[in-house]
Amino acid sequence: MSRDSEKPVVFSHLFQRVFNPSLGTVSEGTVTQHDIQEAIILLQQEEGISLKPGNPANFLKDFLRSHSRNAQWPEEIAKARYTARQAYGDSRVFEFVPYANEQEVPFPDDFALPESATIHPIEAVSLPSAARALGRGDEAWLIQVCVHQRLLQTHFALFSDIEVIDLFHLQNSLKGTPEIDAVFLLVFDVGRIAKKALVTLEAKRGDPILPDQIKGQVAFMAKQTRRRPGLKDVEFIVPVAANTLKRDGKTVVSIFEMEPISVADGISAHDRKSSHELPLVISKSVGYSLSPQVSGI
Repeated sequence: MSRDSEKPVVFSHLFQRVFNPSLGTVSEGTVTQHDIQEAIILLQQEEGISLKPGNPANFLKDFLRSHSRNAQWPEEIAKARYTARQAYGDSRVFEFVPYANEQEVPFPDDFALPESATIHPIEAVSLPSAARALGRGDEAWLIQVCVHQRLLQTHFALFSDIEVIDLFHLQNSLKGTPEIDAVFLLVFDVGRIAKKALVTLEAKRGDPILPDQIKGQVAFMAKQTRRRPGLKDVEFIVPVAANTLKRDGKTVVSIFEMEPISVADGISAHDRKSSHELPLVISKSVGYSLSPQVSGI
């Protein structure tokens, strides 16, 4: 049995421990790092699996990165109409949760660029030709190109419904739980009054975008606005996600802008450990095509 096929065995074991088939509910949905390690060690002995109990914190996250995650999700859990979502803090890793009312697959992909989406050209000649040739095929390079070529500035200037005044890049790779790929400061107009928001960027190259990770980022950044004196006048968090795809033989960077979430709601979700309840509503989906093409994108 390959290691890629062994995680579903662990998910099944963990689910069977808490699922009541008569009621169709779980007695305890939260799964901790200790639960995962204990299950793996037991299944090593009973089933001969070769999975290692190390790094349980990323057990679900790594599984969700696979495009075959729906096919690999254990059939008995899917038949019970249960999925899993990431959880953060207090050694929590994930939670078994029931499907939403109209949900048909365990892990829907809401971040797919529609065929009808606008594809807007972005110049890449200001990126040195040596950099365009040496670009790596990873997320760090995608983030760097998005920042250097001002993809978000172009997006908010041309396509967003927000009346943007200023948009500044603040930082890449902001450490937190979860980590945030890039953060921007957005100043926008509301009835001739300037408001401030932090824009969080989650970038994926090839891997699926995980909604619960974005929600966790929103809650984390909302909390930071009250912990850091220089951010106390920030009132909103605007989540943005980016990924890449091929369209007509060329690579397109998809930008998904989501509706602003108030800092107050984000802080409440952070403090109650309920970031999964935050709404993620995609307001704009636009593709951007770099010209000339950039290696690694």
